Amino acid sequence: MNAEVAWGGRWELPECGASGEAVWDDGDTASSGHDCGPGGEVTWSTEWECHGCGAGGDDQFDDGTTTYSDHECADEDEGVAA
Repeated sequence: MNAEVAWGGRWELPECGASGEAVWDDGDTASSGHDCGPGGEVTWSTEWECHGCGAGGDDQFDDGTTTYSDHECADEDEGVAA
């Protein structure tokens, strides 16, 4: 896990109109904590950013997914990507 990488995003459940936002660390599980009667799948639209080098990306996934950026920062001593 890369402690420099942070995720943030918005979740939605179209069946009931609920939504929310959250921020979490790389390697953590995105969970809305939402449970309602109509059912359906909570969907996340997210972005990640490395605070060390500024790299980033985006993704979409279902609630309860453990997120990994698969990002390795450049070695600051040598300036070479790992």
